[in-house]
Amino acid sequence: MKKKILSETKEGYASKDILMFKNPSEMKAILHDIRWTILQKLAKEPKFPADIAREMGLHEQKVYYHIRQLIKAGLVTIAFEKEIRGAKARYYKTAEKAYGIELSSQDVGLHFNSQSKIDDILQKFFKEFYNGSKFDGLIVVGAPDAHGPHKTWARDGHYAIYLAMFMGQFFASSEDLFVKLDVEVRAEKALDQNLILVGGPAVNLVTHDINTKLEIPAFDNHMKGIAPDARFGRGITSNDPKIFYSQNNVGIIFKAPNPYNPSKTVIAFAGQGRRGTKAAIIALTKNWQTILKGYKKGQFRTVVEGYDLDGDGTIDSIEVLE
Repeated sequence: MKKKILSETKEGYASKDILMFKNPSEMKAILHDIRWTILQKLAKEPKFPADIAREMGLHEQKVYYHIRQLIKAGLVTIAFEKEIRGAKARYYKTAEKAYGIELSSQDVGLHFNSQSKIDDILQKFFKEFYNGSKFDGLIVVGAPDAHGPHKTWARDGHYAIYLAMFMGQFFASSEDLFVKLDVEVRAEKALDQNLILVGGPAVNLVTHDINTKLEIPAFDNHMKGIAPDARFGRGITSNDPKIFYSQNNVGIIFKAPNPYNPSKTVIAFAGQGRRGTKAAIIALTKNWQTILKGYKKGQFRTVVEGYDLDGDGTIDSIEVLE
């Protein structure tokens, strides 16, 4: 079983793998001043033995001998090979960043269900929301009371909990309150921040505000009437200008520069109805490998349809429409 060291830093928490020695004989290789110094150097960056010898003021063959002992003990490995003056030179690195002993195998303290390292594709998708390891932005949900020109009320704000728990695996929590109602964000004139929006423009006024300013709107903007008889346009837009998705169980995930401040980013999980919003949330939290496949940077858009496969009345799976 892998072991990790969890350290508290100014930016949050950081972890790294640690190789635990099982018996005293495995520790013998590092109980030597020269090897100890070599390990410290290789932990910082891969090095060529001749460079280590020069830095330590030792004969090259002596450094090679100690590196061979460390390799034999499984503490050092080849990082890469490089051609120098017609010959292949091997650069070495430590097998792990830390080594230690464990006097008892019994685990104590808090248990963490966390990714030790955010997957590269997720890191790229949420890149703009990192401030060190902390979350930099606001999660915005629609107010549960009648609000806005159409007097609608949101019933999908609780889906943000799924999203926040998923993001909590790789973000350290902000010290400030980062989940707010759409009416609060409007009142505080905070639309120019990094924003994660939950809910479509019918129930989340910030989603509506952002959508109306997008170069290519995610939703048809022709909304009129008063709830419960309000009409919310033709639905989610498509890559085909002749197609609109008006079904309640269809949702969209889009990422774009914030039109109120292009240096900031907006990511939205929104549906024509609350079932569509849930489908968008499930798409990322349960199917991100498929949804984000091939994503590298910048803007993003996908439309998904949610299904109730187990027949319990709630969305539990999705299909990508485009």
